[in-house]
Amino acid sequence: MLKKPTHTIKRLRPLKADLHIHTAEDPLDRVRYTAKELISKAADEGFDVISITNHQIMTFSPELFSYAQERKVLLIPGVEVTIKRRHVLLLNPPPVKVCSDFSHLSKVRRPETLVVAPHPYFPGTYSLNGHLLKHRKLFDALEYCHFYSPRINFNQKTVEVCQSHGFPLIGNSDAHFLSQFGTTYSLIYAEKNLESIFTAIRAKRVEVITRPLTPFEMGSIARRFLGMKLHAKIVGHHRRAKLRLIESKERNPYLRVA
Repeated sequence: MLKKPTHTIKRLRPLKADLHIHTAEDPLDRVRYTAKELISKAADEGFDVISITNHQIMTFSPELFSYAQERKVLLIPGVEVTIKRRHVLLLNPPPVKVCSDFSHLSKVRRPETLVVAPHPYFPGTYSLNGHLLKHRKLFDALEYCHFYSPRINFNQKTVEVCQSHGFPLIGNSDAHFLSQFGTTYSLIYAEKNLESIFTAIRAKRVEVITRPLTPFEMGSIARRFLGMKLHAKIVGHHRRAKLRLIESKERNPYLRVA
């Protein structure tokens, strides 16, 4: 558990929230639970607010919103976009076609949209790392990610950057497996509506609730995650190969495609 917000908060029950979760609708990752299954799980575990942030696609509809609402969960529209091979979370983004670079990201910034840096200092090409401070004016908050242990914690630099540059910090799971869900989340001191939640995050009225993973948990998640990525890569390779065959067939009508 990280330090509670220092603000005096009156008559507000904190909202239990996770704003970075993937589901089976994700086109890039092989996640085994659907959006509705996640919403039901969130309701069972007492979550008030969640956002489904699949890669490059927004998994949100009036039907899903109502399904969540019936279970007393506020579903916030979200997506995890890739900009220059770096991941960025957009919560309640405007209807734009694509964010291909950081200059385009500036066009989505507005009070009703929250731009979050997910797992910003984790190793790998998909974390922002040096791009974060280079484009720091574009981000509203940084993420404290669930994947760490007492000995290995890439969130520590995130906390330091929040302290030195004044960023709000929010806790998310970035769950791809249901066992990850609930290990790290936020308590947001706000009313249960989008405007109040985003205002509270920007004002740092957030408490990060988290626990380190055991070595066994880290190893298990890492193995499953790498297996999922490998499967997605193989499937993607087969799909691209089939598309190339289909294109070849269009040029050569005697070529048969299975």
